[in-house]
Formats: sequence, C-alpha cells, structure tokens
Amino acid sequence: MERCYITDEKVAASLLPKRKSDSSKGSFGRAALISGSERYVGAAMLSLEAALRGGAGYVDFLGLGMLCESLRLRFPEAIYTQLDYTVDSGRKKLVKATSRSGAILVGSGCESTEALYLTVAELLETEGAPVVLDADAINAISAYGTANIIRSARRKVILTPHPLEFSRLTGYAVSEIQENRLVLARDFAASHGCILVLKGSGTVVTDGDISYVNSSGSSALAKAGSGDVLAGLLTSLLAFSTDALGTAALAVYVHGRAGDNLAAELSEFGVTPSDLPRECARVFAALSK
Repeated sequence: MERCYITDEKVAASLLPKRKSDSSKGSFGRAALISGSERYVGAAMLSLEAALRGGAGYVDFLGLGMLCESLRLRFPEAIYTQLDYTVDSGRKKLVKATSRSGAILVGSGCESTEALYLTVAELLETEGAPVVLDADAINAISAYGTANIIRSARRKVILTPHPLEFSRLTGYAVSEIQENRLVLARDFAASHGCILVLKGSGTVVTDGDISYVNSSGSSALAKAGSGDVLAGLLTSLLAFSTDALGTAALAVYVHGRAGDNLAAELSEFGVTPSDLPRECARVFAALSK
C-alpha cells in the first residue's frame, strides 16, 4: 500500500540523525561536491557552505582550479581537489576521487554541457555512493541523453528538479506537472528506481512507494541559489545516513523552515540564499531539543 506523510516539525525531528558524544569526523562520512563553474561561482559557494553546515565529517570540493582557489579562501574547512571533468582524464580522476565518498552532488551551477552529461553517465555506470543530481546535471541528461541512464544506474540516485527541469526530463508540460505533482513524481520514481525531490510549493519527496509532502517554505525561497543550498545540505546529510528517502525529506523541511524563520525577520522579499545555510544550522538545533 502506498504511504504518504506530511513533513512537519514532528516528522522532521523523528528523521534527524543522532550524533553520539563519542563520535569522530570519521563517523559522519564524506560529502563530495561537483558544483559551480566560471559563470556560476555563487552556486559553488552556496552548495559548499550548506554542505559544511549539514554535518558531514569531511566535505570535498572537486572542480576547476579557479573555483578551488576562490572557495579555499572563504571555506578553509573543505578539502579541495583540482580537476577538469571536460576531458576524459578529468572524469576518470573524478570517479576515483569520489570512491570513498558517502554521497556526491553533481550539477549545481555547472552549466548543462555534454561534458557534464558524460560525467554523470560515468558516475552512474560505476558502483558507489548515492549521487544527488541537481539543476544542470538534470538539464544535461535531458539535452544529451535520456532518463534511462537513471533507471540503469548502479548506485542510488536522488534527483532534485524544479517543475521546468522535470518537464524537460519527462516531456510533461509544466502545467500538467503542477496539477499532478504527487502522482507524476511517484510514478517517475517508481519506474526509474530513484528518489525524486520535486521542488515547489509542497515539495514532494518520493521513492515511488513512500512519499513525503513538505509543509515548510514560502516565496522567500523563490530566488536563484536557494536550490544550490538545498542540494549541498542534502548531500552532506546523505554522507552519513542510512535512510536516503527520510534524509531527503528532512533536508527539504530544514531548508524550508530556514526560509520561514528568516522571512519572519526579513520578509519574504528580503531573504537571500546566502542567509540560508546558517539558519539551517539553527533549525537543526531547534529540532534536536
């Protein structure tokens, strides 16, 4: 029987991982991020800061030298590996560099190129940690391949599209998606063996069997960069999670609740994506009580 839950504060608190007092950084996994580009440096910054706030023991950033240099000055806590996935040798280096990761993010602000598609394909053809495909990774699949690579993936895949990205991937009109969000999201997740996070008002998180409909969030999050924060936060939590679906639902709730808290102070007009990572940390604190 299909099960559907509303993700409210009580449900989110039940999904929050426990952190034992005798833990070490090795207890909480490695989150690897392939995000940003020369054009979208901000996407890399936002996803990386969110990952650092999400609790992973190690956060690895893999990307072009100019990105690594820019980020290193602002976020010394992360570990940086310079590579260029636009060439075959860079993609092989990327797969090897993520072999110890607990979760991998690909796509936030990367630009939807054929090289990015080939990177996604190479990752999905190998066994390993769950992969979060966000933004341009989804667009690259739509432009240069098909959703079949998700169905045939050798690792867990979590997709985080907004309705237009989901439309490009599936061929459904955005209006049809918005009218049938739960059904279409659930059907896609079931037929492709993935977890789908269909963003928007009442974000749907589903594996085709169990679904969560989020109760937090508002138009305060309707700004470029908010999705980068969610992707980084989710990847960090997944790095030490044993429940990918519940973790995705938790990340979506925390992200939305952070926007709500900030909007109460700054208005839905005045919240920026850069405000979100620190507020997400405060939401974790509230849920832990």
